[in-house]
Amino acid sequence: MPDADGQPLVSVVVPTHYRNDRLDAALDSVAAQTHDRVETIVVDDSGEAHARPVAERHDVDYVAFAENRGANAARTAGVERAAGAYVQLLDDDDRLEPEKLARQVDLLGSTTGVGVAYCGMTFDDGRRFDPDPDARGDVLDRALAFDLYPCVTSTMLAERRLYDAVLPLADRPGAQDLGLMVEFARRTRFEFVDEPLVVRGDPPGSLGGSLGVFEGRRDIVREYADLYDPATRARALASTHEFRASKLLADRRWSARAVADLALVAWWRRTPRSVALLAASLFGAPGVRLGSRLAGGSAAATGGAATD
Repeated sequence: MPDADGQPLVSVVVPTHYRNDRLDAALDSVAAQTHDRVETIVVDDSGEAHARPVAERHDVDYVAFAENRGANAARTAGVERAAGAYVQLLDDDDRLEPEKLARQVDLLGSTTGVGVAYCGMTFDDGRRFDPDPDARGDVLDRALAFDLYPCVTSTMLAERRLYDAVLPLADRPGAQDLGLMVEFARRTRFEFVDEPLVVRGDPPGSLGGSLGVFEGRRDIVREYADLYDPATRARALASTHEFRASKLLADRRWSARAVADLALVAWWRRTPRSVALLAASLFGAPGVRLGSRLAGGSAAATGGAATD
């Protein structure tokens, strides 16, 4: 719904759960957007209106759940209240660069058949992740193989109609954005702005959180089994087990489970590099780090960032 100047309204939905210090910065970044028509909806999932003092300092529509219902329930409630033609989901510990929405609105408005625009991102510790030049257009196979990073909820801007087609957002602990990307990729084409327009808070490094991502990925492979061809399924499972191995070895010097995971990776990929990493894993985390460096390793093998 454009205004008299032709600018569409963008709805920014921010679920929050006991992170008021980060939420304040996230909302400041929305207020600083160069795109003129933006509405912001904050959904407080604390169950006790914990974020109300922060919300009252900003021009936002504030919704407080009476009880904790989870991040995707909060996102669903926010999208249902949204009036914009485009929807931006923003995690409460992330921040948007000032040009983020304007650049992506322009991209979506000028590219036929594209319903999702994403971008690169940086982390608070300085790490930078840019889109793969080939990760555009029909990206369903990439989404199924968990190979769209840094396309995550905060880097995406999507047409409202896509959310209408998938609401309520499914609760997939450890893989909330991965399932959403599969659903979007079934319905539209993707494009990206080749710049880091999102700053992400440092991801949780706990073993429990890492294993939650592993379980979430496996659930997606099961849920969408009819969409996978054998090669894409092998890529997805190899990526999933390599991810868990990297997190296990980041948490301890040696892990039998990590060795077993990398054995599965070697079976599915059948490449010299995957076999070398399996051999290196017998020497624990130092061996994998050295082997990955010698082989020109990926982020997954060396404990790099992963999707939420």
